[in-house]
Amino acid sequence: MKLYIKFLGILTLLFLFSCAQKTVEVKHVNEIETFEIFKINNEYRAEMSTNYKSDIKVFYGKEPYRLIILVPNCNVSSKLLNYKYNDDNIKSVLIYKDIYGASVEILLNKDIRYKYKIDNNKLLLSFMPITVEEKEVGKTLNYSEPLTEDILVGNKFLGIENSSDYSNLLLKIKLNGVVRYDYGYLDNDYLYVDIFDVKNISGKKFFSFNNGLVKYVKVGEYYPPQKVRLLIKLINPVTIFAAQNRNYLILSNNFEKLPNEQKYLVGIETISVKNFQSIIVKTTGRVNFVKKIVNGNLLLVFDDNIKILKKVKNIISFNEKSPFKYLKIVNYEGKTAILIVPNGYEVYANVETAPEGILISGSFENFSKATVKFSKGLELLESRKDKKNVNKVDLITLNIKDMDVREAIKLIYFGRKKNLVFGNGVSGKATLFVKDIPYTQALEVILKENNLVKIEDDNLVWIITKQRYAAMKAEEINKIKEKEAIRKVEPLVTETLPVNFSEASAFSAIIKSVLSERGRLEINSRTNSFVITDIKSSIDKARELLKELDKKTPQVTIEARIVEVLDTNNINLGIQWGGNYNVNSTSINFPNTITINGNTGTTGIGGSGYIVNLPVGTPAGALALSLGNLSRTFNLDVALSALESQNKVRTISSPRITTLNNQEAEIKSGGTAIIVPTGDNTETQEVDVGIKLKIKPHITQNGMVFLDIEVEKSSLGSVTANTATTEEKKAKTQVLLENGETTVIGGIYEDEKSEVYQGVPFLSKIPIIGALFRAKSNTATKKELLVFITPKIVE
Repeated sequence: MKLYIKFLGILTLLFLFSCAQKTVEVKHVNEIETFEIFKINNEYRAEMSTNYKSDIKVFYGKEPYRLIILVPNCNVSSKLLNYKYNDDNIKSVLIYKDIYGASVEILLNKDIRYKYKIDNNKLLLSFMPITVEEKEVGKTLNYSEPLTEDILVGNKFLGIENSSDYSNLLLKIKLNGVVRYDYGYLDNDYLYVDIFDVKNISGKKFFSFNNGLVKYVKVGEYYPPQKVRLLIKLINPVTIFAAQNRNYLILSNNFEKLPNEQKYLVGIETISVKNFQSIIVKTTGRVNFVKKIVNGNLLLVFDDNIKILKKVKNIISFNEKSPFKYLKIVNYEGKTAILIVPNGYEVYANVETAPEGILISGSFENFSKATVKFSKGLELLESRKDKKNVNKVDLITLNIKDMDVREAIKLIYFGRKKNLVFGNGVSGKATLFVKDIPYTQALEVILKENNLVKIEDDNLVWIITKQRYAAMKAEEINKIKEKEAIRKVEPLVTETLPVNFSEASAFSAIIKSVLSERGRLEINSRTNSFVITDIKSSIDKARELLKELDKKTPQVTIEARIVEVLDTNNINLGIQWGGNYNVNSTSINFPNTITINGNTGTTGIGGSGYIVNLPVGTPAGALALSLGNLSRTFNLDVALSALESQNKVRTISSPRITTLNNQEAEIKSGGTAIIVPTGDNTETQEVDVGIKLKIKPHITQNGMVFLDIEVEKSSLGSVTANTATTEEKKAKTQVLLENGETTVIGGIYEDEKSEVYQGVPFLSKIPIIGALFRAKSNTATKKELLVFITPKIVE
């Protein structure tokens, strides 16, 4: 029993020991770890980092304005899924994961200029809204010619001179002219130097050094692209700087030992495939640049003092169907710049550094969306679930030279579940170097180069020559001609096709288009139908077409409320005064009797014989005053009259009418004035006056109503013995309304003011006293017309 217990104890210890030795393997997940946007003055900066060295892409698009950051085959840290930022310039920021990788979409309110830098697993992106002044700068800016120079471009690698010690690196690469180059460290601590468009004629592929930091240098030659790569093994890695001095490319860890380098733009290459275009700007060494938008054009301004080789064309025009119209090298504010003009469309452009120099990629909107996959991130964020069994975009990378065309096509279709059939005569060679493009594009290039045609039917792909394809088309044409010949002898039949929801004459031209040459069409207006005599197949086509055309036309009920407001204010002030002076006798013979009369004796409003007689007709109030002496030799009569009236009228009518879609409806509120002239002309005239409302509705595909509206208000003007005129006011507009929504048309109004003065000449203008010799009448009239219109679709 004790032995059994000891045995169980040993097994327990072994089990515990084995569990302790096990290590839990943690699978590494590639993901975006941090992302943040902050604002400094008027500039925005975005910083993003991943937990691995990722292939980060940055794109900028319009309609709407947005920056898109793509990280293929990458996840998003859970803490970033709810990241938010918005202000006057940034609508929203959305970070999400889809089948292609991680995406960051920055939705903007306005156009921007931006630049970015990618350093291993970090992205530093800065952008700033474009001001109105910056957009308009292109209209007044005068571009000048860039700096050019005629130098020898190197094409040969001649050898290496090593002057390094154990603390300082000084390596001279001997060439026969200025070259394009790139350098850096590989993952295995090798320092690499790529020299483009050169060949190794030194005769050596290995350089061994026994002193200093450099152990040895391996030399390799590659194509495509044509380049020589130097792999430099150092005792320990150091910071590297590089510069070019004519026939030498110098590498050192001491910046002061490098010569002043003159950088050159040595060539421009372009590649166009369908709606996609790439421009490669080849430069000697790495260059810094700033991307700007000037008048909708792309402008790359180099920070370095770059000269242009004389052999490089300053202006390069592209195909009319390419995203870019032309490229021009200019001098912009004292710096070398490249101006790229789009081809009249909305173009998405991406600019990034490449080993050859600068890579500019452009495409139209629909191609960018298909390739870059600007997804609806909000929907992905709501689901937050990766969809399974979804086909990714089929991308392909090929590096083939002089391969048989059949084998090249087989290679492209490898693993795509397609059956390939090659026709007789398919032959040729294929040379292709492409990276991460859709396989259909690579196939199209090979087919064009070898005069081949692809015919695809479900999972069967048939590759034939263009001659064979042309013969097949000719055979199809012959079959069509045979059918036409049969139709010419086929018996004719007569059928009647009724039209239910419209007039038959409205469809006659369309129905005739599907009849044969022998066909005849007549319209029976009594039954509203077509009587067609033709071959049976043509009548069947006419019947199917009429079935699609003859459908019930939707109707729209239009409710209108017409409000007319009239407001009149009158203020009248009048005066009457007069008197008499009578002396029956004087102390002299002449004049012995004096009589001065300004009044015949009638007093009060309406009397006559006043010196000043300016009363108000039908006054609302009056005041009369009569003064005289006891001897009745002097009398004075004064009368004041006044009238103030207000007249406010509001007329409302609410007509309703129903009309067919796209048919004009007319509403009239008013009458007809009949003018009977005098004299010999006895022909009467009829003049329409009032309010006319003409409306033509159109129902859109999304259930809204588009209205053509014309409002007219007319009234009778001056009338003479022989003529009559009308006064008209019109308003014409077009509006788009929701079903049942109301629009208001106003602004048809009159505002009239009049002031009338009556007075005795000269005397009425005397200050203060002149008030006794004048009367005043003020009239203010306001008229306004408002029309409320509500369309409703009859269900």
